[in-house]
Formats: sequence, C-alpha cells, structure tokens
Amino acid sequence: MTYSTQPAYAPPPVAPQKPARFGALAWTALILGIVGVVCSWVIFLNNLTAIAAFIGIVLGVIALFGTRKILAAIGVVLCVTAIAFTVVAQQSAVKELDKVLDQGVVSETPNQEALAEPLTWGTRYTWANGLSVDVAAPVACTPGEYAAPQGIVRGTKFKVTITNGTSAAFETALLSLGNDAQFNEQKAPKVFDTSGGCNSTVDNATVLPGKTYTYEVSYSVGAQPGEMQLVFEPSFNSEKAVFVGQA
Repeated sequence: MTYSTQPAYAPPPVAPQKPARFGALAWTALILGIVGVVCSWVIFLNNLTAIAAFIGIVLGVIALFGTRKILAAIGVVLCVTAIAFTVVAQQSAVKELDKVLDQGVVSETPNQEALAEPLTWGTRYTWANGLSVDVAAPVACTPGEYAAPQGIVRGTKFKVTITNGTSAAFETALLSLGNDAQFNEQKAPKVFDTSGGCNSTVDNATVLPGKTYTYEVSYSVGAQPGEMQLVFEPSFNSEKAVFVGQA
C-alpha cells in the first residue's frame, strides 16, 4: 500500500529592508527644532538657538529627500517656528528697553523745567520730598585784606535758608550750597574771607525734621550790577532749584 506524500512548500524569501536614507538628519532637525522653540523666549540664549534652528532647517530640507520625510517636515516646521518666536521675543525686549530709557529721559524733565522757570530772590523752592530753600536778596559786602580770591572788584553776600520738611534728618553736605554760581553768564567765584565783611558761614550740618538751617555765602562779581544765578541741588540727579536776579 502506497501513500502519497504532500509536496513541501518553502516560504517565500523576505526582501531585505532598505536602509533609512537621511534618517539621522531628520532626527537632528527635529531635535534642533524642539530646542529652538523651547529656548526662543530666553533672551541672549535665543540667539544661539536661532542659529541652531537655521541649521536644522537646512538639515531638514535635505532629509526631505530621504525616507523619513514626515519626521524631516516636522523638524523643518519646528525650526521655522523657533526662529519666528525668537524674532518676536527680541522685538518685545527692545520695546521694554525703550520704555526704560524713555522713563530715564522723563525723570530728567523736572531739571529742565526748573532751569526754564527760575525763581528770584525772596522766594522759596520746595522739592517733592518736602525739603525747601529760600534765598534772600543780596547785599553788598567789603572783603578784607586777606580775602580770596585776590583782586575782588566787588563782593555780594546772600543769606540762604534750608527748611527740612521731610520726615528724616538732612545732611547739608549732600546739598550743593550755591557752588554753581554765575554772574553775567560767567563763573562767580565764592569768597573766603575771615577778616572782612564777605565772610561765609556755610558749614556741614545736620538739619532735623521741621528745623531750619541758615547760612551766608559771598561771591566775587563785576564792578557794575548784573544778573546773578544760583543753583541748588540736594542730591545727585535731583531737581535743581534755580534762582536768578540782579546783584
């Protein structure tokens, strides 16, 4: 008795997989795009990530011709988005910087307004913190033999009163006590006179809240009456109190 044998069928051969073409470039573009988007809002650092994103665009475009087209396309889109976000972030930073600079310019406006609208003798200037200064009308003074500077043609003396309307003690050393003085648009030197009538009584002092401090200061001016200007400033970059009048 014979038995028929079934023919043996061999499985069809499996075709070898094609190696991924430009796959590494596609993954690199994707990673650079993700990093660029995440860091695009970090000022200064986003300059570097924007450069990396640009490189990612180049690599992604090349990878589009390979086997990882979708991955490469996503990487290109992310890199383009990262560059766009970087531009927006830097523009916002520039606008904020402009606002800060504009505020600095505005803070100097009171100084310019004070110079544009000077006061005259016998009036008071009060700063925003409550500190004030009064300048009385000048009186003539005769310098002594050893007064400085030498060759004083005519001396004029001012009485200045500082009133502390603030809530803290004020040190007069912080105040430019008439050091900026001009006569007929020329520097008016301060007179130092220990033996004559042009002696100055200004000195460093502590003025308590609600108290006043009065001192006298003399200047060397021309032979004929002219315009005198005194400028007072209680601290650096504060408003300037400007007094102008005949002396």
